[in-house]
Amino acid sequence: QKHRSQFRLIDRLLQSPQSTILTNVLPSVGWVGLIALSLCAYNYAFDASMLPEGAPNLNTSSSATTFIQQTTAVLSLLLVFRTNASYGRWDEARKMWGLLLNRSRDIVRMGMTMIPDDEPEIKEALARWTVANAIALKSHFQPADTNLRELLTGVISDKEIESLEKAPHRPVRSIHTMSQIVMNSKMDTISATTLGTNITQFHDILGGCERLLRAPIPVSYTRHTARFLFIWLTFLPFAIFPATHEWTAPVAMTITAVLCGVEEIGVQCEEPFGILPLDVICNRVKADAMKTWEDDQSVKDTLIEAGAGPRVALEKLNGAYVSR
Repeated sequence: QKHRSQFRLIDRLLQSPQSTILTNVLPSVGWVGLIALSLCAYNYAFDASMLPEGAPNLNTSSSATTFIQQTTAVLSLLLVFRTNASYGRWDEARKMWGLLLNRSRDIVRMGMTMIPDDEPEIKEALARWTVANAIALKSHFQPADTNLRELLTGVISDKEIESLEKAPHRPVRSIHTMSQIVMNSKMDTISATTLGTNITQFHDILGGCERLLRAPIPVSYTRHTARFLFIWLTFLPFAIFPATHEWTAPVAMTITAVLCGVEEIGVQCEEPFGILPLDVICNRVKADAMKTWEDDQSVKDTLIEAGAGPRVALEKLNGAYVSR
């Protein structure tokens, strides 16, 4: 509701001092502001005949104006392509983690259904390690923001946490453990194969996320865009001074904040794991997986009472259901 509020524009404007985007572009804004103020001071001194004879007149700069006019479209295209490419990476990472959540739910559901009821410890282990896998994946991509032991306490045993912490590749270790849990069960071969196929998709998710992490947008493209933007902004005060005069600094700094803000958004989206709420997704996996495990017997009892118990022949005798 707040996002759709009619006052959202005013609210976002008032929150500008808290914006990490604007904070990160302050050096560039400061540089352009310094150029603009120096230009204003120079032109004031020139008009007051305070400069040595022969000093160039910078009140009008046709070269800077021509440069800005002729390259504005090119700069716009570079920024658009940069932002679109970065957003595509962010969107792909978001879909990968959405798939992780869906597969985690599916694996726990299938495990509760397919693993025989006389193996409750296997069911519990599968549910707990499904949660541990999501947290291990988070620690792999957000190591600075993840306390693995703290997040896994109460999910798996201390010995299991220790083994996971020592693993050279934690997500691979957790996926291997889940596969071993499935193979240790007495479920039929078809069910085990189906569960194994679902678990294999965790490897696909891991590989996709690692590709995004280790293969960024080509450095030549990002560097060229940054250099061009810096040169363009440096010439900007000279181009707009004839129209803005003493307002050159605030106008140039505002334009700089907008353009550098767009470029900064591209930088942040290019590395999606720094801005995706992975802790929220892990908490959702934990809540859904553990609830499915806890409700397993309750679901089966409800079905039996309704006459739809799995693999049980039911008869209605004297108003009561009797399984045989």
